[in-house]
Amino acid sequence: MSHNTQRRDTLLELQAKAQRKWADEKSFEATAPKDGSKPPKFFGNFPYPYMNGMLHLGHAFSLSKLEFAAAYHRLKGDEVLFPFAFHCTGMPIKASADKIKNEIAKFGNPPVFPVIDEEEAAAAAAAKAAQKAEDAKNADPTKFVAKKSKAVAKAGTAAYQWEIMKSSGIEDHEIPPFADPYHWLDYFPPLAKRDVTAMGCQVDWRRSFITTDHNLFYDSFVRWQFNTLRKIGKIIKAKRMAVYSPLDGQPCADHDRASGEGVGPQ
Repeated sequence: MSHNTQRRDTLLELQAKAQRKWADEKSFEATAPKDGSKPPKFFGNFPYPYMNGMLHLGHAFSLSKLEFAAAYHRLKGDEVLFPFAFHCTGMPIKASADKIKNEIAKFGNPPVFPVIDEEEAAAAAAAKAAQKAEDAKNADPTKFVAKKSKAVAKAGTAAYQWEIMKSSGIEDHEIPPFADPYHWLDYFPPLAKRDVTAMGCQVDWRRSFITTDHNLFYDSFVRWQFNTLRKIGKIIKAKRMAVYSPLDGQPCADHDRASGEGVGPQ
């Protein structure tokens, strides 16, 4: 059964034409006036999305609020600055890279995973759901607990990290390099930029960066912040109880775990 897509195709053509015009004219690049004038201005920033996978609909929903605000102020004639950055700090990327490495070592390249007994899997899922319901009954209603960690949020129903990568459209031959955590930092940010641009967001991409010491400028800025705060006595170095990862040789924060979120030091 054929469908008439003329209206959709026309809208896509208009969208592409407008986006080419914005790019050619550098419409979203905000530069401070050289004459010293101070026009009305608007600065909007979006929490850096974590780069252990593709952007999803939740990002688009939240990002649309800032996009609408930026467009509104631009229509008013304000100077608008809309930067964008990519969050790569923490352990989820390292944990996912280690999973790829271990799966290759254990199951081959490409890996041949064991066949899962559907009845056993259904029973395990039912037991897990029952335990989750029981935990919810005993939860403190005054405290918010995230439903999913950063690592789990993009896993879907896949059991292995290799399967998670394939569910994102990554081919088998492209997956082995992800055993190196730094490969994630080079692979996913350009795709996120592609998707944000396709959405039509009014981003000044000159003001874009990734976190971690992979970006020496950002890393030195964070170091300067902490050193400055320590010099004026706002932060101190002390000891506290923490969940520790023997595999990674460092503390493992709540959102950094693939499992066990919400579990405190024992």
